[in-house]
Amino acid sequence: MRRFLLVPVLCLLAGVASAADSQLLKLVMPDARVVSGIDFDRVRTTPFGLFMLSQLPEGDAGFREFISVTGFDPRLDIHEIVMASPADVTRKSGLLLVRGNFDSQRLLSLFRADGKQIDTYNGVGLISAGKGHHGIGEAIAFLDNSTAAAGDIASVRTAIDRRAGARGMESALLDKITRTSLNQDAWVVSIAPVSAFAPVMPDKNIKGALQGDLIKAIEQSTGSIRFGKTIEISGELTARTDKDAASLADVVKFFLNMAQMNAPGGQLGQLANLLQSLTVNTEANAVKLFVAIPENDFENLIRASSRAARSRI
Repeated sequence: MRRFLLVPVLCLLAGVASAADSQLLKLVMPDARVVSGIDFDRVRTTPFGLFMLSQLPEGDAGFREFISVTGFDPRLDIHEIVMASPADVTRKSGLLLVRGNFDSQRLLSLFRADGKQIDTYNGVGLISAGKGHHGIGEAIAFLDNSTAAAGDIASVRTAIDRRAGARGMESALLDKITRTSLNQDAWVVSIAPVSAFAPVMPDKNIKGALQGDLIKAIEQSTGSIRFGKTIEISGELTARTDKDAASLADVVKFFLNMAQMNAPGGQLGQLANLLQSLTVNTEANAVKLFVAIPENDFENLIRASSRAARSRI
C-alpha cells in the first residue's frame, strides 16, 4: 500500500466551474494573483470528457486497489478543483482546493497506518506530504467530507483559517474570476504580469522572450475553455495602453500567419490547421482571442501525440 497511497492522491488531485465554486474561492489566499479551476462535473458529461475517461487504464490493478482501500474514485468523486498562487517566485507557495466525496476519517486512518505524520491544526488533521521540489514542506488536509486542500504547509493552514472566516482574496480578483468562469468548464485568471514568470522558465529562449518589451506590457490575462461538439477556447490579454494592445495583436496575427504558411507535417502541422479559425481583436487596451475547434479533430491530435510519445519510449 505504501507505493500508491500518497502519491496517487497528490498526482490525481493536481492533474487535473458554471461560475467557479464560491465555497472553494473563499478559501483562496488574500494575496493570490493566479487562480484557475476545472469543473469536473461538467467536463465528465462532454464528448471530450467521455473520450478522456475512455483513455484511462481500466485494468490497472494498483488503481483498482487504491479505490478499494480508500473508497475514493477520482473519476467520479472529484467535482471541482481550484488552484491558486501568489505568483511570487521567491516564495514557492500554492494551494490546491478540491470539492469532492471523501471519507475523511477513513483516509486519515490509512495515512496514519502508512506511517505519515498527522498533526492537528484548528481541529483539522494535517497530513505531512514531505518536501516538494523546492524543499518546502507540503501537506494535505480534509476540511470535511466534501473539501480537501493541498499545498505548502503555510498555505494549507491559512486555508483552514479562512474556513472560519479569515480574510480571503481581493474583491476585484474575485469579480474577474466570476466573470471569466461563468458557463465555462475550465478557466484561469492572472493579475500578475506575464513577464513575472520568466525566472522559473527552464528554457532560456522562453525566458528571454518573456522579458521582451512587448511581453512586459501584458499586465493581466485570462483564459477559458468550454467543451462540446466544438471546443471553444477564449483568452484575453490586458496591456498597459491601447497602443501596446494594438502592437501585441499585430504580433500575434503575424506569427499565426507565419505558422500557417510554414506549417510542418505531423503534430505541429495538425495544430497549425486547428488554429486557422483563431480570431484576434482589440478592445481598448485588451487583446481578445477566440478559436473554435471540432472536438473530433482535438481527439485526433491527442491520439497522435500519444502514439508519438509511445514510439519514443
